[in-house]
Amino acid sequence: MIANNNWGTDMTENNGHTKGNPARTSWGRVRFGARTVPAMVPAIPAGGLLAVLAAAAATLAGFSPQRPLLGAGVVAALMMLPLTALAWAFLVDRDSLKGAAARPEESVESRWYDASAAGAFHDLLTLAGLGTAVLFLTPLDIDGPVALLAVLVAGMLSMGVRYTVNRRRG
Repeated sequence: MIANNNWGTDMTENNGHTKGNPARTSWGRVRFGARTVPAMVPAIPAGGLLAVLAAAAATLAGFSPQRPLLGAGVVAALMMLPLTALAWAFLVDRDSLKGAAARPEESVESRWYDASAAGAFHDLLTLAGLGTAVLFLTPLDIDGPVALLAVLVAGMLSMGVRYTVNRRRG
């Protein structure tokens, strides 16, 4: 006999948490051994450090040679938020996120993605074959980076269209 019936509640949330399994939050938590801290606590300094490293790399690469400190400051400011988000994504414990699926690889979205990726791969094989034939049979000359950019854009468009179609089909 079932003593605690949780029908009607969201199965992805963990409201009755225990010591080893903290409550789920919108921003998640990071585990350091047996201790957990909010995920943004280490993500913000890590993002700042990565932004400073990106600014230093840009300065060494010659970005803004007339005003290197200004260029470094601009790069650091522009990279702070994306690199903080990247650090958060690497650090956060998925089990501590509110609304996160328990097994995302078994979700319907994962199946849509897999089917879209397989179809886009076939599209790219066809496009690369036809493009190679056209370049071989005609005097048309295209630079390598331009051709690779075209293949990349075609793959992204194919993937996006296929995913949208799969999602609408259900």
